[in-house]
Amino acid sequence: MQGALLNGRYELHEPLGTGGMATVWRGVDRVLERPVAVKVLSEGLAEDSRFAERFAREARHAASLAHPAIVTVFDTGEDESGTPYLVMELVDGRTLAELLERTPRLPVERAVAIASAVCEALQIAHAAGLVHRDIKPGNIMVADGGQVKVVDFGIAKAGNDAAQLTGTGSVLGTAAYLAPEQATASGVDGRADLYALGCVLVEMLTGRPPFVGATPVEVAWMHVSERPAPPSSLRPDIPAALDAAVLALLEKEPGRRPADAASARTELQAAVTGHGAATAWMPPVPGPAPLNRTMAMPPLDPSSGPVPAVEPAYRSRPRRRRTGLIAAAVVAVLACVGAAVASQSSGSGTPTAGAASGAPVSAPPSAAPTSAAPAAAAPSPRPTGAAGMIASLRDAVAAANLTEAQQHPLLGALDKASQDLTALRPGDAAQAIHDAQRDLRKLSREHAVDRSTNHTWSVKLASISTALRKLASADGQDGGGAGAGTGPG
Repeated sequence: MQGALLNGRYELHEPLGTGGMATVWRGVDRVLERPVAVKVLSEGLAEDSRFAERFAREARHAASLAHPAIVTVFDTGEDESGTPYLVMELVDGRTLAELLERTPRLPVERAVAIASAVCEALQIAHAAGLVHRDIKPGNIMVADGGQVKVVDFGIAKAGNDAAQLTGTGSVLGTAAYLAPEQATASGVDGRADLYALGCVLVEMLTGRPPFVGATPVEVAWMHVSERPAPPSSLRPDIPAALDAAVLALLEKEPGRRPADAASARTELQAAVTGHGAATAWMPPVPGPAPLNRTMAMPPLDPSSGPVPAVEPAYRSRPRRRRTGLIAAAVVAVLACVGAAVASQSSGSGTPTAGAASGAPVSAPPSAAPTSAAPAAAAPSPRPTGAAGMIASLRDAVAAANLTEAQQHPLLGALDKASQDLTALRPGDAAQAIHDAQRDLRKLSREHAVDRSTNHTWSVKLASISTALRKLASADGQDGGGAGAGTGPG
């Protein structure tokens, strides 16, 4: 999909994020000559009318709201293969989920400022008759300039909207931020969003949401049956007034919560008046945990009693350590790509563009200097950069539980990419990777690979494609994959 041109207008550059149902790409609107974000429904889901309807609903709902704290939707449509997409304003920043991965506990003033901005967005949405129903860190953007924006009105509920997004009696939402009335499939209004915001605020203040369990159903039951601890029990510097304001948002009965988003904002700001100073946030590391994904689940029946207890999964926050390791791996891969680019361009004296800033890329300090005559006894090192990523992915494909007929096209495309790269034809190698992406989409449609594997391999292929396109640009090779990967596949 990278390099694709949707309906002759929207050019896709690199993926900004991938969820369970869609991928968001950084793109350019060629007609208006402006940067945009393009959200494309994952292949395999486009044929499901429920997911297509969710996209249509998100476009309708977001387009009806105009406020600086709500991401604007510019356009919607389908590509040549019938896959729906949304075109939105591009926010240069990160999600709150990414921010919390790096800085689990935000300064009190900063956390309340973010929550107050979300209240402004909710006030506009609720006044228009929309209940978001999925307020969570992954749906809150923090721009580089500090501006906060609410995104993803895909499962928002309009007061006059009778459309059913899930099976009858199903609950759609994210367990860690689910209001009790939402978990039991009762009627919801804007106060369900305020409850979810209370959960988000607890996580910003303490490093964890108010309830943590091993499964989504267990967490949802906690929302229904257990009282949350005051945030100050985990963080003593939280003022008592803020404790009270947060617990008011987390009341089980909607009628005991603030009457509306404007009231909630007033109470939160009053609770921290004169308390400390705002602190700038840090760059993120990727990825919310699976328990923080939007999903459909059966509604809970309070009369059936509590879910059997499971040992709490939240002790030393292992998902943050795991995400830290992933971030370190990403940094290492990018360093290898930089070394490969520098190596390709060093002979011609052509400067190589940096991934983000346009500055020349050089090999990392730990890279060994090249020599004209390597030692004869030295073992052959494993390829690095794009070649190493191709080899790693090929090993994964070869080890996967696929038939020979299923593996053959994908392995063949990876082998050709490796051969073209060895022959210093990165553009041709990029075309082979484009073919590999097409082959993977076919395996996904045939359910030969599961969703997790498909996502992992897709991200790897996108990273390889980006590296190869940079190599092709540095070498002045305009043919091959650099221009051929523009179709929908």
